[in-house]
Amino acid sequence: MLRSAILCIAGFLFVSSSVQAVDDAHIFDIDLNEKTPVLSDLLQQYNEKTSQYSWHYQFRWNMPAQFDTGFQSIIDDFGNHEKRLENANEERILQMLQRMPKQMYPYIGPMLHKVRGLSGKVLELPGIKETKNKFPTRVAKIFEDVNYLEFASPSMYIFLMPEIWEPEISREYPNLKIKSLQNPRKIKINPDLMAKVEKNVPASKFMLGAQTPSLKLQPRHFNADISTPLSTADVQAFINTLDGLRSFLHQNKNEMQLMGIVPLMRYYDEQNGEKPIVGYFKAAVNPCQTIVRKVQWLGKYAEFQEVVGTQGFGLDDWAYTCDKTVKAYRIFRTPISHTGFVNSVRKGLYDKMLRQYKLTPQEREMLHYQAQAFLQLYTAPKENIDAVRPFAKQLQQEFLQLGNQYGGTPLVMP
Repeated sequence: MLRSAILCIAGFLFVSSSVQAVDDAHIFDIDLNEKTPVLSDLLQQYNEKTSQYSWHYQFRWNMPAQFDTGFQSIIDDFGNHEKRLENANEERILQMLQRMPKQMYPYIGPMLHKVRGLSGKVLELPGIKETKNKFPTRVAKIFEDVNYLEFASPSMYIFLMPEIWEPEISREYPNLKIKSLQNPRKIKINPDLMAKVEKNVPASKFMLGAQTPSLKLQPRHFNADISTPLSTADVQAFINTLDGLRSFLHQNKNEMQLMGIVPLMRYYDEQNGEKPIVGYFKAAVNPCQTIVRKVQWLGKYAEFQEVVGTQGFGLDDWAYTCDKTVKAYRIFRTPISHTGFVNSVRKGLYDKMLRQYKLTPQEREMLHYQAQAFLQLYTAPKENIDAVRPFAKQLQQEFLQLGNQYGGTPLVMP
C-alpha cells in the first residue's frame, strides 16, 4: 500500500459510475463523417484558452502606431497584483494525503514545501505543516552509516523510509508451511472433457512437426462497416497496405503532423462536451479510426487514400478493418493475468468493488472508464479472431517495424 501511495503522489506533483456491468463501448466511438473544423480558427482559440501569456504584441508588424491604453491597464494590473497560479492537482493531492498513512508524512512533507504554487490548504495540513525543513527522524538501516545524508534533496527523503527497505512481510504474508505429499491423490480425469478437447483441438494438428495447412483466403468484404466480420482476405489486404503507410509517414513531415494534432483534437472534443478521460482512451480503443480522423483534419486524405486504395479500401472501411484486426490480434498477446480482470469488468464486479474504497466521484468515474476501455481493448468476436490467427506472427513483425504505433497512436498496448 505504501509503495502504491508513493507512486501516486509523485505522479500528481509532476505532471459517478454504475455498480452493474455497463456497456460503454459507444462512448469510445469516432465519427468519421464529422464536419472538420477550420484548423486556423481552432488553433487561435486553443492558444487563447490555454496560454497564460497575452499575444497582443507578439509580432512587430502587428504593433499599432500608438500603444493600446486598455492593454496597458491590463498588464499594469497584472504586474502590481501577484496572483498564485493554482496547481491543477491540488485537490487530489489533498485527498490522497488524507488517505495516506501518517508515518509517510515526514518523508513527503518536506518535498511538498518545496513545490511552487501549493496553497495552505495542502501545506497547512496537520502533520504536513510540521515537516517544513525537517529531516526524517527514522531512516532505513542501510543508510545509517551514510555521511551528510541530511543534505540530500527532500525529493529523495521518501527512499529513506524504513518500510520501503524493510517491509514486515511476516505480518502481511506469513510463510507458508509446505507439507510433503507422500501420498499424492490421484488426478481424476473426466473422459467426456478429454473427448471434447480431442475433437476441438486434435493432437495430430498441434503436435511437433505437424504440417501447416495451406491458407485458403475467404472472400473480401468491400465497403465494410464497423460491424462487418473479418475474413482472412480482409486481413491480408490490410497487411498489404502497411508498406505504403510506412512510406506515407516519412513524406512531407506527415508523422510529426499526425503527432502534433492530438492536443488540438482533444481540446475540440472537450469543448463539444466530451470528458477528457474518454478522449484519452478513445485513441487506444479505436486507433485506426483515430488515425483516419487525424488524416482528415490535416487535409491529407487524398494522399492516404492513394495508399490504401491499392487494396480496394476507402478511408472508412480501411479504418474499420484495421481496428478489427488490431483488436483481434491483441487477444493473442493478452496475458493470462488480464483475463480475470476483463471478466470482472464484464460481470460488473469491478464497479462493485470500487464502492468499498473512499474515492471521490471523479476518481470513481476515471477508474470506471479506464476499466471499460480495458474491456474494449481485449474484446473481439470469434470470427475476427479466427481470421487473424493465421497472420499473428506476420502482424507481430509488421507492428514491431512500426514501433507498435502509427503517427503517435498506439496500435498494440504495452
